[in-house]
Amino acid sequence: MTKDKSPINFDKTIAGFNITEHGVKSYTKSIKLGPFQVTLNARCSGVRGSISIPGTGISKRGIKLF
Repeated sequence: MTKDKSPINFDKTIAGFNITEHGVKSYTKSIKLGPFQVTLNARCSGVRGSISIPGTGISKRGIKLF
């Protein structure tokens, strides 16, 4: 079953929760560890993460944790 597309899209992050017109989709938390930034993203399909060096654009994304 497919969802009908909304005429207006809503996508907002409030206190780490990603909220769309269809409800809460995920929770994101970023932590700075020395020169690195670690970001965890939890949603129904599992937990994924990324590690980056802030301000450089260098990152490793899509690290499957759970």
